[in-house]
Amino acid sequence: MRRKPSTRLAGALVMVPTTVALVLVGTASAASAATGTPSGAPPAANGVDVWCVSTTGAKACFAAYGDRVWVKDTKANGASAAGTIQGPDWSRQCFNGSGADAGWVMCNFDVPEYDEGLLWAVNNPFIGNESSTRIYTSGPI
Repeated sequence: MRRKPSTRLAGALVMVPTTVALVLVGTASAASAATGTPSGAPPAANGVDVWCVSTTGAKACFAAYGDRVWVKDTKANGASAAGTIQGPDWSRQCFNGSGADAGWVMCNFDVPEYDEGLLWAVNNPFIGNESSTRIYTSGPI
């Protein structure tokens, strides 16, 4: 018996989301995002185990000891700010959606040790301006 085209289309439409979900589950451990919690200012950047980077509207800092990311929204423009750390096969993103008057937020992540990577400061995540600097995920030996 020959299937109607609409039955084949319905079967395909069910299969595509299932395939996409399985692919995303397989990559979930490589990336994570969090909304930061209010925090004091990060430690001073020293280029050895604490790094900071700024762009118009956002500032982000990363401390290798504790794998912490701080994000500050520096421009009252209605857009949130984000700090992203990214290694060869992993990334972590910390969001600050509290506004420019709220100050710093902090996210505590677990990242692979002894990896080189990038720290990004982003204003209006996914579409806004951004800037990055190189980081190392472990302090001096």
